[in-house]
Amino acid sequence: MYSANTQRHARTTSSGGWIRRVGLARPVQELIRSPECAHGAQDTGDPGRKQVPQNARIVFFGGTGIKVTCKTVFIGGGSFHWGPGIIRDFIVTPELQDSVLVLHDIDHEAAMRNQSIAEAINAKAGSSLKIEVEDDRRSALEGADYVVLAISTGGLSAWRLDMEIPDKYGCRQTIADTVGPGGYSRALRNIPVILGIARDMEEMCPKAWLLNVTNPMTTLTRSVWRETSIRCIGLCHEVYHFLHQVEDMFQVSAEDISFNFGGINHCGWLLEMTVKDEDGLAMLRQYWKEKPPKDRVAPILFDVFGCVPVINGRHLSEFFPHFLTPESGYGEKYGFLDQMVTVKDRLKKMADARERWLKMPDGEGLPELTRGDEPIVPIIVAMATGRPTTFVANWPNIGQISNLPLGAVVETKAVADKRGVTPMTAGPLPEGIRSALARHVANQELIVEAAVTGDREKALQVFFNDPLVNRAEGARAMLEELLTAHAEYLPQFV
Repeated sequence: MYSANTQRHARTTSSGGWIRRVGLARPVQELIRSPECAHGAQDTGDPGRKQVPQNARIVFFGGTGIKVTCKTVFIGGGSFHWGPGIIRDFIVTPELQDSVLVLHDIDHEAAMRNQSIAEAINAKAGSSLKIEVEDDRRSALEGADYVVLAISTGGLSAWRLDMEIPDKYGCRQTIADTVGPGGYSRALRNIPVILGIARDMEEMCPKAWLLNVTNPMTTLTRSVWRETSIRCIGLCHEVYHFLHQVEDMFQVSAEDISFNFGGINHCGWLLEMTVKDEDGLAMLRQYWKEKPPKDRVAPILFDVFGCVPVINGRHLSEFFPHFLTPESGYGEKYGFLDQMVTVKDRLKKMADARERWLKMPDGEGLPELTRGDEPIVPIIVAMATGRPTTFVANWPNIGQISNLPLGAVVETKAVADKRGVTPMTAGPLPEGIRSALARHVANQELIVEAAVTGDREKALQVFFNDPLVNRAEGARAMLEELLTAHAEYLPQFV
């Protein structure tokens, strides 16, 4: 897939090759030494730059005392799921008090409501952050320093089809937002939209950073790097949630935990961990032996592969469908049936969240005035002030995982500072984990190609190659039904 055997597939060598169609929009070696991205924190090419230990803790160095003036555009700024929390994080950050946050959404009324919520939070916090609404996307993007993306093309009604259509063909899914036919259907819808945004950025704010929290994380981030010159960071909070569990298990603070981490989004692994200088993986193994968790998928995979996946059974079972079979009660045997996202439950949950959101402009149910787990604001502050922060990034592989293909979007720790983003070297993945992920990496590359070109055959190859699709005769019919159902969002397939 990343081979040099055709004209379209350019080489990537140690001397620097050009990966345009199936890789980065710049030569690999140019990207490695570019100001915004170094080849691992241990190989910065800058002897004067402070080195960051491979097992660095996840720490946000706040309280810089530096106020910065920057413009951030929040696309999907009318979201009742993402909006209030992200807006709150901007408001409670002292460094950003002289900055502006522009909300843009295809739903004007939703964006205006989030502006009202922002004003209520501003008043409660005593903040001076400026919040604006702009309906025209290009006008919103003009002169931006950062762009936050939180969208879902087609919304819940499209997601419902991604769940229900594959189920007709015997393909049970738990969440359908990353891999599997539903995850890839979601990619086909979202990729053209995110590329349209990135191309507007190339004209209106070419130096801005795109911070993406939209799923499917890997394929969207990959498409931006592959097709445009925009620098895109994929951001997921699952690792932070797992670390909070470790803190609770052993009654320690975040500063007591060091670890090495690598994988792809929603299937990332703790390769090493220390807790107060003790072997954290051994501690975790013993803890789970004494207090087995209800969700047994991660402990089972830990026993098999010797590393810990930092995600719940709901996501892992779509990568390892051995856990998602009729014989297991579709997860009941392994303790994650209650995590299954049914259409009925998701619709009710979203309806309840919307009801709470509708009351926020009056001051009811506003988020707490403490920053949440999303790393968006810490990254912006780090880049703007130069005070570094360590976070988990979905970023093109320039060697941080040495045995996955160059150019593929991988998930490892990274450092943000004035220079941009420095992904941290995780090293090679254990072969068993690498082989499990390699199939998905190849599929993700194919689905990006299909989304960009409208190539039905490549999309079909992805469906045939995905382990969730268990009936060969249904793969083509399932794909065609999904393409037909989502036709209004898929002009490239007409």
